Amino acid sequence: MIKRCPQHGLFRGEHCECGSSGQLLLDDAKTEQLGRLVAGCLRHFPADLGLPMDGRGWVDLNKLCQVVASRHRWADRELIVALVSSDSKHRYEIRGDKVRARYGHSVDVQLDHPENRLARLYYGASEEEADRILEIGIKPASQRYVHLSTTPEKAWHVATFRTGNPRVIQVDAAAAQASGVKMMTVSDDIVISEMIPAEFLGIMRSQDIHRQDL
Repeated sequence: MIKRCPQHGLFRGEHCECGSSGQLLLDDAKTEQLGRLVAGCLRHFPADLGLPMDGRGWVDLNKLCQVVASRHRWADRELIVALVSSDSKHRYEIRGDKVRARYGHSVDVQLDHPENRLARLYYGASEEEADRILEIGIKPASQRYVHLSTTPEKAWHVATFRTGNPRVIQVDAAAAQASGVKMMTVSDDIVISEMIPAEFLGIMRSQDIHRQDL
């Protein structure tokens, strides 16, 4: 659910960090409905909805509101902005009268986030996926870019959603970027990348994943 605290603004969940129960804007069901439609508009099928998108993934916010309202009459501009602005995973951003998804696209976009500065990055996979990846590299599957984690712990956590036997692949990001692979920082947790050749990859030992000095 999405609520508004009179002191701290938008938040998700029952209570703001200050303890306020806040004003309810969207319950869980409507947050889910609106979230799925906005994700489709900004990541996957804007053209099917008559929503023009530029090469960087930006769309007109007013046009997005019109498209959404045509399917959910209760979803006005305030609620759409609340959904986008309160997203804890920083999936979206608004600049002026434009809005876009920051990552997760299946449509062909050329994003322009800051260049990655971390020397090492991490990718979570199943045991079977890891064996294959070490042979052929990491390629985008259903998304435009490969999504990497900034710590091995985060990569492990991501992989647990897909497999009960996760593996973490370490990426020599510095060497990959020096060779011409484009990597961009999306958030403190996520870096997106073009295809990463196998020569920059290595499997991590399980006992090393949770070491504090990584």
